[in-house]
Amino acid sequence: MGNKKSWDVELNGTVIVPETKAKPRKGEDELEERGQWTNKVEYVLSVAGEIIGLGNVWRFPYLCYKNGGGAFLIPYAIFLFICGIPVFLLETALGQYTSQGGITAWRKICPIFEGIGYASQVIESYLNIYYIVILSWALFYLFNSFSAVLPWSNCNNYWNSEYCVDVLNVSDSGNNTNATSPVIEFWERRTLKITEGLHNLGTVRWELALCLLLAWIICYFCIWKGVKSTGKVGVTLCLVNA
Repeated sequence: MGNKKSWDVELNGTVIVPETKAKPRKGEDELEERGQWTNKVEYVLSVAGEIIGLGNVWRFPYLCYKNGGGAFLIPYAIFLFICGIPVFLLETALGQYTSQGGITAWRKICPIFEGIGYASQVIESYLNIYYIVILSWALFYLFNSFSAVLPWSNCNNYWNSEYCVDVLNVSDSGNNTNATSPVIEFWERRTLKITEGLHNLGTVRWELALCLLLAWIICYFCIWKGVKSTGKVGVTLCLVNA
């Protein structure tokens, strides 16, 4: 009689235990809350955008030219098949198998490997800081291109030096070994405003700072809803680039 649980007793004495809902196992709620790709196309295009990034489009030709041209492709292809592709498949398979983030996925497989996840996040943070600056330069060039005459197409600008030589008038340079093109001067004297050295740091480039802020804002709105917004951005960028 001391039991205070509400038990229903039928006339024949059978005790009816009230139904109780089973509690979800730990982690099931988190899995349900995680975003899902809308379709396979968005996933494939987003992964393709990650692979074909600034590192391959902008940096790879520079490294290829700097390290011997065609000879550089041989070790590159070897390490691509030995390291690059297996690591890529490992990263995608871990996310698909565990439905976890970069850190918790390793923790779920083997807690001792959790440090790999933290190291990957540190590397990604440094890469984001590195590549976001390049995006700010691209935005700066984009804004400067909205003019009837491109500012890097001639030497009639306030930042041009006396050594600037118009591409269309190369014959006017004579034998001047210090001649520079308007493209280089726009990059060094207008965009970056490079100083003589570390002893003269110069002033803050507010135009580039605003472009950098805009780049961060754009990146935020591209990923603020997780894979739902990332997939749409991936499809849009692929259509624009096509």
